[in-house]
Amino acid sequence: MFGSGFIEIGFLLFIAYLLFGPKKVPEIARTLGKGLGELRRASNELKNSLEEEIKNLDRLPESGHDTTSTYGHHDPEPTPKEPEPRS
Repeated sequence: MFGSGFIEIGFLLFIAYLLFGPKKVPEIARTLGKGLGELRRASNELKNSLEEEIKNLDRLPESGHDTTSTYGHHDPEPTPKEPEPRS
């Protein structure tokens, strides 16, 4: 369980300790922790909003409304004009 991952994290902490000193490492770790927490929170909000939108889209056909998009009054889509023949 704590195979090579634990050793790698320990090595990175040792390098950070040598580069930044004992006073800066806790500040950097705290900042990284807050950033990861905000990223996780934003990811969960995005996931929840996407799931909610999917549920809303699933409910639309059940309500009995016409879901076909119309363009203009009664035409489903505009028809493309045929190019004029060149002489």
